[in-house]
Amino acid sequence: MAKGNTRSDLNVTRRAFMKGLSIGAISATAPLSSTVAIAAENPTDAKLFDIIYSLRSIRRLKPDPIPEEVLRKIVEAGVHAPTGGNRQDWGFILVRDPEIKTFIRDRYRDAQQKSRASQPPLSDLPPDRQRAIKASIYLSEHMNEAPVILLACHAKEYPAWVQAKNLRGSTATVHGSIYPAVQNILLACRAYGIGSVLTTTHFFFEDELMKKVGVPATMEVAALLPMGYPRGKLGTNKRKPVDDVLYWDTWGKKKA
Repeated sequence: MAKGNTRSDLNVTRRAFMKGLSIGAISATAPLSSTVAIAAENPTDAKLFDIIYSLRSIRRLKPDPIPEEVLRKIVEAGVHAPTGGNRQDWGFILVRDPEIKTFIRDRYRDAQQKSRASQPPLSDLPPDRQRAIKASIYLSEHMNEAPVILLACHAKEYPAWVQAKNLRGSTATVHGSIYPAVQNILLACRAYGIGSVLTTTHFFFEDELMKKVGVPATMEVAALLPMGYPRGKLGTNKRKPVDDVLYWDTWGKKKA
């Protein structure tokens, strides 16, 4: 412990830190070392894991405005994600302008309709897929009603891999640099009770979108996230059991 620091000082610092995150799970009066020990023994006690396990794609959103300070904190969570070479070649646009949101809605809806035309009719799909597609259709028709549409942008190329003529490595590093930030943003949204979903349908009209919002040609819009307070419940997400997809040492090898 540094000279002059006391356990009381550490607890004050910790309380301020956890208050800033707004996701503290352990009593602020507990020593920091005890908190770490509790989380290590049973990490599901931590609020963070509750947020992860209840992070669902929310496509039905209320038009109620989101406070600017909350939006700033959400994006701030994004910029604390890891990024290739710590280059931080990203930018985040919070679209609230009604005309721009309608522009996005119209093109997003058209792209979804064209995509649906080549897919099986809803009646031929299992119930869970029907629900997912109906939610996607709703979003495409009501995208402009979301109070905010976030555009997560990143440089198109990772210079080191481009110079090495490894374009696959460049693409992987670019996306590996922006999507962790998007995940942080989604988690922060969930912590604030805000619904969202990572969408990529905008790739069908990305050039138009970039021109509309002034994104430089050296960048790409890697993700489009409508954000708003959910019309329904947040609830828990449903995923395959981890042992269905977990292998040990080599592909397909299940631990004995």
